[in-house]
Amino acid sequence: MRNILLTAIACALSAAGFGIEARARQIVQTAPADSAPPRDPWSAIPAGETVLRKADGTVDATYRYRLVEPPKAAIAGPGARVPLVVFLHGSGERGSDNVAQLKHFAGWCASDALQAQHPCYVLAMQCPAGESWSPMDIKGARERGALPKFEQEPTRAMRAVIQAIEQVRQAKAVDESRIYLTGLSMGGFGAFDLAARRPDLFAAVVPICGGGDPSTAPTVSRVPVFIVHGNDDTVVPVTLSRAMRDAIANATAKAAESDRPRARGTTDAPQPMQKRAPNPMYREYEGVGHESWTPAYRLGDDGVLDWMFAQRRSERSGNTPQ
Repeated sequence: MRNILLTAIACALSAAGFGIEARARQIVQTAPADSAPPRDPWSAIPAGETVLRKADGTVDATYRYRLVEPPKAAIAGPGARVPLVVFLHGSGERGSDNVAQLKHFAGWCASDALQAQHPCYVLAMQCPAGESWSPMDIKGARERGALPKFEQEPTRAMRAVIQAIEQVRQAKAVDESRIYLTGLSMGGFGAFDLAARRPDLFAAVVPICGGGDPSTAPTVSRVPVFIVHGNDDTVVPVTLSRAMRDAIANATAKAAESDRPRARGTTDAPQPMQKRAPNPMYREYEGVGHESWTPAYRLGDDGVLDWMFAQRRSERSGNTPQ
């Protein structure tokens, strides 16, 4: 009787153990996918770096970036070239992982959906923590309505961007007439800043939820600009974009008037002004807060990307807004 009882107990424990083991296997098999260790979802996007050096040749700083590349077929033909988009991320993506800057827009640019319609390179550098593309006084803008004032010399991060652009231009099949600049939030400030420093370089500039120095408007107005902001933005006041809209529009109008040909004769009357595309283009998304880049970075009439890719810089006659 005792042996029979011991055998029964052993069978029961064995069955229980089997049940526990089976349950454990079930838990493992049904574990959610997001419980896996995080990884870089854009690991296929090539990484690069640019090294800034001091006057004596020693290293000042190294800045890392990702370069989205077009499908091989897009640059396979003799002399084939595609646009280069320079993207400046916001303050929340600063760091040293060379990944965070792909979160908004740049990573999506590697998708088949975008590359099928607009094959291009996208240069996305990461700004280190504690640095910025250009000077910003967000508190002053919120509390006093202060407008940005850019320095004569670029920040170190901005110098790195300019240097990286030159590296990519020399190494890749870039269409020199179609180099575009865009940025969001902190990158929106940077886009206005860089456009003022290199208006000769860009075919179009798209600053999103940022701000610029109105004194640079005569220079920036030489480039087709599309400014975007959400009218409910509580992070970067929409008044900063409105100020740049008005400053660039005024500068564009003055430039057009100065270029207006005069009629021959004693009256020297001005000829009718030529029809021009509006500069800047401007859009405020109703009821949208700081993340106005979400509706802006889209294809179609509601977004800005088709407009941006339609712009082309002419060496002979300057930029030609479409």
